[in-house]
Amino acid sequence: IENATLIIKEGRIQAVGTGIKIPESAIVIDLKGKHIYPSLIDIYSNYGLPERKRKETSRRRGEQQMTSNKSGAFSWNEALRPEFHADENFKVDKKAAKDYSALGFGTVLTHQMDGISRGSSVAVLLGEENEHEVILKNKVAHHLSFKKGVSRQNYPGSLMGGIALLRQTYLDGDWYKRHGYKEEFNISLAAWNEMRQLPQIFEARDMLEILRADKIAKEFGLTYTYIGGGDEYKRLEEIKKTGATIILEVDFPDAYEVEDPIDALRASLADLKHWELAPTNPARLAKAGIPIVLTPHGLKKKSTFMAQVRKAIENGLSEEAAFNALTKTPAQMIGIFDQVGSLEKGKRANFLITSGKIFEKETKIHHNWVNGKPHILKDINEKD
Repeated sequence: IENATLIIKEGRIQAVGTGIKIPESAIVIDLKGKHIYPSLIDIYSNYGLPERKRKETSRRRGEQQMTSNKSGAFSWNEALRPEFHADENFKVDKKAAKDYSALGFGTVLTHQMDGISRGSSVAVLLGEENEHEVILKNKVAHHLSFKKGVSRQNYPGSLMGGIALLRQTYLDGDWYKRHGYKEEFNISLAAWNEMRQLPQIFEARDMLEILRADKIAKEFGLTYTYIGGGDEYKRLEEIKKTGATIILEVDFPDAYEVEDPIDALRASLADLKHWELAPTNPARLAKAGIPIVLTPHGLKKKSTFMAQVRKAIENGLSEEAAFNALTKTPAQMIGIFDQVGSLEKGKRANFLITSGKIFEKETKIHHNWVNGKPHILKDINEKD
């Protein structure tokens, strides 16, 4: 909208558009020549949650741990933690929030990234207020993977074991729901059955893991959302048939050093083709009609996020698709589009003030307003 007015009050958008009467008591900020966008949303993060570390044990060399050491009526396997709820463990991290704000993010979905069943996630605003004020929605999604994480149990010790354990847990959950609860009380299985009612987000390491996980999802009447490995372009038709949304990292591989003939011999054709085609992956998925979401997760330096998104745009992804993948699509996917993801009356006042179009290389983010409070990144009246 050209020459528009945005009115906010007490953390909410009151009006947006043209020809709007400005209240007499309003503080007016003239943004002539600037742009306003809704703040970005990251739905794959561990922001504000404690890192789960592998516990050191005193067991003798060669001794095996077959069952969980966790006391209580929990799962027999430490990689299964559906009873973990991020909202109960979340703490505001002001430094991490500041780093996210500099990238343009105003909201994140966060969970503890460990184990096969990782429990539920929580959607939070990237403000500096206390936890009571920044939590948008609790128990948003159930997070899963094939990786056992920091568990010291011997099982599962392979991808095959991870698949078997996940399938067995679905069967155990069905048994517990039908009549197992009459025979015993199991905190983990009770929580597992509750988690089945939520959106399911699955971390896959490559396109083959997506296809393997999809077989499990179909077997038990579910649809997963996948965080992909960046090589989905290799199996576009099969990926589309899953009906899933794909969360994409933009950690594209660096060019290989191949000037020296010896180094060139070490670079396989498959690796070189992936280097060439990985930046086209978001565009290929979008053009195939597969819903995508973008995340800075996986980047060694999150500050390179916008540069990597521009790389995807240069390789065919439209700016509109890229922006939707950072705002509207993730908000709709996790059920918070009534609060964030666009600039509409009644929604949270989460917005960016930029010097130009958001994906242009020279564009600077001046302000990132979260819940009606400004995070000033660069002086808005800075002289060129």
